[in-house]
Amino acid sequence: MSLRHVAIVGRPNVGKSSLLNFLTGRLISIVDPTAGVTRDRISSLVTHAGRTFELTDTGGYGIADSPELAPEVQTQLGLAIQAADLLLFVLDVKDGPTVLDRSVAAYLRPFNKPVLLVANKADGPRLAANAAEFFALGFGEPISVSCTQNRGRDKLLDAVTAALPAPEEDETSPPHPELKLAFVGKRNAGKSTLVNALAGENRVIVSDIPGTTRDSVDVRVEVAGRSVLIIDTAGVRKRSKMTGNDLEFYSFHRAQRSIRRADVVFLLLDATQESGDVDQKIAAYIAEEFKPVIIVVNKWDLVAQRASLEEYSTYIGSILRRLDYAPIVGISAKEGLNIEQTVHLAFTIHAQAGHRLSTGQLNQAVEDILQLRGPSSPTTRPVKVYYATQIGVYPPTIVLFVNNPELITEEYRRFFVRQLRARTVLTETPIRLYVRSHHRSKGPRSITPPGIRVERRRPPSRN
Repeated sequence: MSLRHVAIVGRPNVGKSSLLNFLTGRLISIVDPTAGVTRDRISSLVTHAGRTFELTDTGGYGIADSPELAPEVQTQLGLAIQAADLLLFVLDVKDGPTVLDRSVAAYLRPFNKPVLLVANKADGPRLAANAAEFFALGFGEPISVSCTQNRGRDKLLDAVTAALPAPEEDETSPPHPELKLAFVGKRNAGKSTLVNALAGENRVIVSDIPGTTRDSVDVRVEVAGRSVLIIDTAGVRKRSKMTGNDLEFYSFHRAQRSIRRADVVFLLLDATQESGDVDQKIAAYIAEEFKPVIIVVNKWDLVAQRASLEEYSTYIGSILRRLDYAPIVGISAKEGLNIEQTVHLAFTIHAQAGHRLSTGQLNQAVEDILQLRGPSSPTTRPVKVYYATQIGVYPPTIVLFVNNPELITEEYRRFFVRQLRARTVLTETPIRLYVRSHHRSKGPRSITPPGIRVERRRPPSRN
């Protein structure tokens, strides 16, 4: 399979990220007036006129908001250009050709790549006419667009597909990934290092500077011949330490969206640091979304001599109580320790999340749970539990039918789910439990909690 690549390049603040969102029809890159927002290569697939290509947003040439990161941003820009079959050189029609635009043009020429000039912010006919000034850059006729006014999208896409090399015989869209993995955690936990280790290349910027990653970055990799989409996310910090700027707001909410998109989440912890409020906050959101999760303890090689993983698991279990079902593994992203095995574990728990219990298995487990401990009625009314059924997967979703759902406390629901995991193959996946009322006068028999008298009825066959 050979997929064509198109890279968006230009100086900061000309609308490169807006153009990526405009052409893909999705909010992918963060758009903000602050210079240097995009640092990594942000990619997405675009299909137009029967051609599918990968479109990549890059960091702005010439200016970085963090001087320490400027060389890394430049490196990522160069890698994107080298991999591209076509470059979209974005310019601001309101500013006309600037000194920095000419520097970008000079930077691009030695690559000998086909270039399309994109005159952005052409919000009306008068501004579009100003695009003629960009002829002087030597890359031919500019194409006027306005990302904010939805102007010129189809014309630009037509030009892109026409400028791409002729399709090869094996040119097809990449296969749908078998697994989508979101890497989340607080700052400097090692998420980007882990992405690069799995990708086998310098795919995202790795730095000791907190907050280096801002966007959610999708990276396609293969692990033992299986297709995986990794979603690298911005590091989360304490709300009290957030500066209140839009970039941190967007980054945090992109991390939440990445959790929702994922099949399995890697919650990365730094083994050399204490866990606290930020980890609990992320864990709570993962639990609320019923996402399978692996607690990935990075930099384990630095502490393995001082503590066992069992001891660390006890410590983490006391902090991240809502993820009591999650496996805990120790890795070293920098040294490549236990990385591929952890991805294989992700496939395993994803399969668990798609498992459907038979009616017999489920109701035997329910009867065992009730014999161990039945729900205590907070009133004088008796509790009657009739039967349970599984109505969905991803996550496994169970409905427990009772005479009055209000009699089933939240504490008992949590107990019930924990016991259900212990008695089925759903050992490491979240389970969504609904408690519903059963109103039929002649319905299935109830399953009797100890010490509670109820009438016996035959359950309907579900096989």
